Amino acid sequence: MLVLRSPFSDSSVLDHILDEITGSVQLPYWRDADHNSFNFSDNIGEIVNNDSKFSVQIDVSHFKPEDLKIQLDGRELKIEGSQETKSEHGYSKRSFSKMILLPEDADLTAVKSAISNEGKLQIEAPKTANTSRSIPINFVAKH
Repeated sequence: MLVLRSPFSDSSVLDHILDEITGSVQLPYWRDADHNSFNFSDNIGEIVNNDSKFSVQIDVSHFKPEDLKIQLDGRELKIEGSQETKSEHGYSKRSFSKMILLPEDADLTAVKSAISNEGKLQIEAPKTANTSRSIPINFVAKH
């Protein structure tokens, strides 16, 4: 009895056929690529979230301060950067957008930002004072 198999049902059969055709199997370039290097959006640096403050640091060294925009809508902090470069040889555009949800105890009225000479954007919000306290129970005797 003759059993027919599809050459595409088993990768070893396909590899064998490719071996016979090309002499060796070469994987596509994306198979061996470091896919972590394609993650262009991972530019958030240090995040601090403790009892006294919430802060985030972002590397924006490829952007001028005038190319950056920070908006606060409720607790949603949106950071954007956009830069266009034109020359006689061509045109390029670089941009990013990050949205961070601030903690519920962050003081939204006191959010501030600063940029260092190295291009590190620091956004910081102090935490609101802890307003919870223990209430003593007084015993009142009736006459």
